Amino acid sequence: MKAQIRSSNIILVLFMILLLNVTHPLFAQNAGFQASKLFGRKYKTGETYRYKLTMEELHDGKWDHTNIAICELKVIKDSLGVPYDEVRWISRKTINVKDTVDATKAALSVKPYLISLDPKGKLDLPKIDVPDMTEPIQDFNTFFVAVSPMIGVTRLNTKGDSIINTDPVIADFSNGSTILKGEDCIAFSVKMTDATKNQVMFHTSFFPPVKSCLSFLTPDMNTPVVADTINNFQMVMQTGPEQYIVQYGREFFYINSTVRKKDGKIINAIMFNKLNLKLKINCNKEYKHCQFEMPFSEQRNLRLELL
Repeated sequence: MKAQIRSSNIILVLFMILLLNVTHPLFAQNAGFQASKLFGRKYKTGETYRYKLTMEELHDGKWDHTNIAICELKVIKDSLGVPYDEVRWISRKTINVKDTVDATKAALSVKPYLISLDPKGKLDLPKIDVPDMTEPIQDFNTFFVAVSPMIGVTRLNTKGDSIINTDPVIADFSNGSTILKGEDCIAFSVKMTDATKNQVMFHTSFFPPVKSCLSFLTPDMNTPVVADTINNFQMVMQTGPEQYIVQYGREFFYINSTVRKKDGKIINAIMFNKLNLKLKINCNKEYKHCQFEMPFSEQRNLRLELL
């Protein structure tokens, strides 16, 4: 199941998804985006700080497990003088009905990587070399995407300002191991929901576009799982020699973020990620002649906290 893939066995999102990814590995940022004088990220070289990421996952409405991961960020500059956060994961655990699994060894084995909310920086998703860390890496990246210059959030200056981008973006969350193929097709919007003396709040929504941008593995996967909404998600995992589980359907998620004005750091954020899917069980390598099909829903509730 996707939940087993994204979480206990590997790990999204959601964001993404993600974005999400996350869920989700949605964007790779390039130079030239607009900065914000109101809440733009102000980096201080050498500063270190930590985030806690909690992800609660429900299957068909019932709690399945909770992941808790902590990362440490250190501010550095690249060869061009652009500021970045160097991300190091320092702990991770999964709580389920039977026990608590400590995956700190997996967290510590992730190679440090760079992300930046600077208009000249990048939010590239790192190569996933540690499958057990796919979920926290992708979801953490999606939280940053949701308040980044690349989606236009820095063009919002007043409560109520919003931007809608209906041009879809394809996010690829394959990891070459447990997720052989993973794609979603997402449009997005962002709105400044409030602004106080010290903080600004944003609602960033990622949703199915009007027209799909995915090439589905089999023709039947074009049939909507949710009435009147296109499918925008597909994923494949291998369960045995020439046996595969195929998942497809609708994914959407939104993120509510609070950003501190003085330095542009995310203080806290929550993500709601919902997938309504159809599962094709034990298919052949052409993803046909499956043993049976079944509906499946997954809900992920995430919280990011600045420690």
